[in-house]
Amino acid sequence: MPDVKFLAVLPDNSNASVTKLTIKGTLLQQPQQFSVNFVNSPVCTDNITYHFKVVIPTQTIIENYKRNGEWSSLQQEHYLNIFDGTGGSDKTLTQSFASIMNEIDEAFQLSSTESTFRLEFTFDYDNSTMIVYQVRETGHNFISKYETLFSLSEIQAIQVWGDVQKVNQFALSYD
Repeated sequence: MPDVKFLAVLPDNSNASVTKLTIKGTLLQQPQQFSVNFVNSPVCTDNITYHFKVVIPTQTIIENYKRNGEWSSLQQEHYLNIFDGTGGSDKTLTQSFASIMNEIDEAFQLSSTESTFRLEFTFDYDNSTMIVYQVRETGHNFISKYETLFSLSEIQAIQVWGDVQKVNQFALSYD
């Protein structure tokens, strides 16, 4: 199992809730995968409110949660051609492999020397839902909306795992 590459403990602020988290990072050369975990304890990963994983070779994202040390069988999986800017998974998957690969390269700004990503996670506390966007110079592209089992208020820390060289930016917005 890969090591945690980045850990941020969220401030305990009962007066305001985190409404948005933006994370920008640099991936290793020829990355295979990376994930962002919204954990219920900074020292234990038995309960993960929201797991967002990007598998680059298969061009998919996987969303899931972990309860009492067990991954849910209710994982969601989406193809990354949603980064084309049309939003959501309503788009049919009729594009060729080369076309999809071009989109993911462009979406993650992949080059031969460096791969970067910039994601925004919006917290919808009323519906216990995470909404994820790919942030690009041209705006935000909708990636996914995921209903969580745990309350979002139970999230205590953010972990980044996988083929991440470094996290360049980590920003929180509050209500």
